[in-house]
Amino acid sequence: MKNNEDLDFYSHCGFAHEYQCGYSITVGEFSKPIQHPNLAEAEAHNTRGIAYCEKGEYDKAIATFEKAIDLKSDYVNAHYNLGLVYLREGEIDKALNGFYGAIQMKRNYAEAYNNRGIVYHLKGETLYALQDFSMAIGLNQQLVEAYTNRGSLYLDKSDIQPALDDFHIAIKLDSDAGLAYGHCGVAWLHYEHWPKVKADWTVAAILHVDIRPLFYTRYENIAAFAQKTGIQLPADVVDMLCPHKPMPEFEEGARLKLALKAYENRELSTGLSARLAGMSRESFIYAMGKHGLSPFGTAEDIRELGF
Repeated sequence: MKNNEDLDFYSHCGFAHEYQCGYSITVGEFSKPIQHPNLAEAEAHNTRGIAYCEKGEYDKAIATFEKAIDLKSDYVNAHYNLGLVYLREGEIDKALNGFYGAIQMKRNYAEAYNNRGIVYHLKGETLYALQDFSMAIGLNQQLVEAYTNRGSLYLDKSDIQPALDDFHIAIKLDSDAGLAYGHCGVAWLHYEHWPKVKADWTVAAILHVDIRPLFYTRYENIAAFAQKTGIQLPADVVDMLCPHKPMPEFEEGARLKLALKAYENRELSTGLSARLAGMSRESFIYAMGKHGLSPFGTAEDIRELGF
């Protein structure tokens, strides 16, 4: 079983709030409900439980979500939120029960399937995890976290191309999907596409994702990676994985500067440079023109432009 820090490598969906009930998200007293007492009071406990979570008081949150469930046994949000708290606390069997309960009451709950998939992954039950991530995607094709999580699972299984396909969808849906960029860079290692590795890892760093755990949780060290894959990592890629090197800080606009420099040095095509810059290819080509660069720098650019 992974420790609590490892849970940060997975994308969690947020808590299920009850915005419509009008309760303030505080840990203080809540109003007594007038109509539908069990449901309204359960909603109030759910809101209070979320407040406890935000304060880091997880034991109180668990007790409060359980109280909501006692008041209304089929209250979906409380089951789901209870699962999230237990997952955060590393109580994976109890987390599984929470998400299972939410799914039993709401069969199309994509976020619950995604998080139950995380639990199955932590338990080493890969097939069930894959089924849940795929179910989440089938229910909500905009759920970035499910694509990232399924891609991570494929990557663990060394199914590189399906992993890349999922990471690319996640990035297309959300250009700030830092975990997807980080995992994607790890996947490109297997194809020895070093410019894409460095581009994706640089974007991940800009988005405040430390890519090193994504590598070292899969491979004990660089020598182990080489032994498993037969691939020798170049020095500049190894440098990005140095465990004692601080993560770089990037000033505002650094993504564009790095992308323009990478393109000028013919390290990346316009398409990859645009991804590094965090903008559309058309916008990046316009920015290139302002800096006196031509969009015909590499053979890949020519292919991208249809020549």
